[in-house]
Amino acid sequence: MGRSDGKLVKNIPALDRVIPHIMSRRYDATNYCKVEFDMGNLQKFLRELRVDGHPVGVMDAVIAAFARLLQKTPELNRFIANKKIYERNHVCVSFVILKRAEEAMEESAIKVYIDPEDDLLVISQKIRTAIAENENIQAENAVDRFVNRLMSLPLLPGFLVGLIKFADRRGILPRKIIDLSPFHTSMFISNLASIQMDAVYHHLYDFGTTSLFVTMGKPNRTSNQDGETKRTMSLGISIDERICLGAVWAKALYEFKRNLERPERLLNEPLAEKAEQEVQESVAL
Repeated sequence: MGRSDGKLVKNIPALDRVIPHIMSRRYDATNYCKVEFDMGNLQKFLRELRVDGHPVGVMDAVIAAFARLLQKTPELNRFIANKKIYERNHVCVSFVILKRAEEAMEESAIKVYIDPEDDLLVISQKIRTAIAENENIQAENAVDRFVNRLMSLPLLPGFLVGLIKFADRRGILPRKIIDLSPFHTSMFISNLASIQMDAVYHHLYDFGTTSLFVTMGKPNRTSNQDGETKRTMSLGISIDERICLGAVWAKALYEFKRNLERPERLLNEPLAEKAEQEVQESVAL
């Protein structure tokens, strides 16, 4: 029986197949790296979008850059389950928001699904809609309801979670639970810039299928030898090294950074063509 959220990757070298047996835990196979990108073009680009009535945020752009990346590097949407390599059959991103009400504060996990044709504007709208539906402390999304019901059952929480983990390893976890779980996702992202923190290297959860965790740090100003300053942002990235070759990941990181520093690439045609033309004209001037 195959998994409902992915298909088994076949025809891969024997060494790649044996690695998940050598490093059986996700946290044993995690590599950490930092990507620092120049925010100049992105901030200018986002300001122009807001003038046109599109309130797009930096996190939206980071998620859109990742979605664009998957179109060229589908290996990054793989995951390890029961020591086997699978390719996820959808793209989704999970993140946590703070729900506020006067002095009270709670966290809630959200998962947004991204279609192949979605560009920055569509992704941003999906994110804003999801946040608006969940930001009130009285709001209870499907994930909250599932966890509350799970914890209300007259069984030990450890036993229930263990049962879910067992079913997940065997590929028999119902798709409905997978769709609810923020831990079964293409990427988990945390916007630490919103609380004025630097980027950190977050651990990968051994539960679920998350192979990539990205944290966004607060923007910084840096100066070069000529005294010119620029605003940069650091991304702390944790990735399960078992899902792809190091050379593939290195190339993907370069493309990821390029997508953020040339944000017009995150729009579909014809807006992307117009933005690209404007960039070329400004460079010519």
